[in-house]
Amino acid sequence: MIHLKPQTAIGGFTLVTLLLVGTAIGRVLGINFDEALYLTVVVLIGITWAVNRFWLRRPASEQRETEE
Repeated sequence: MIHLKPQTAIGGFTLVTLLLVGTAIGRVLGINFDEALYLTVVVLIGITWAVNRFWLRRPASEQRETEE
């Protein structure tokens, strides 16, 4: 049997929850399920890219302080 680390399980649960919430909001707005799912994935990728870009643009001294 495979044992997941708690971080992996929580991250997977969060990802599935965000996908379902995005598709539910899309359905309320009158968008098809597949289109709402696609838009949710695109939005999540955009948010992840923006956060990662912001994180990498910080000065190295700030990154070292937060890691310690």
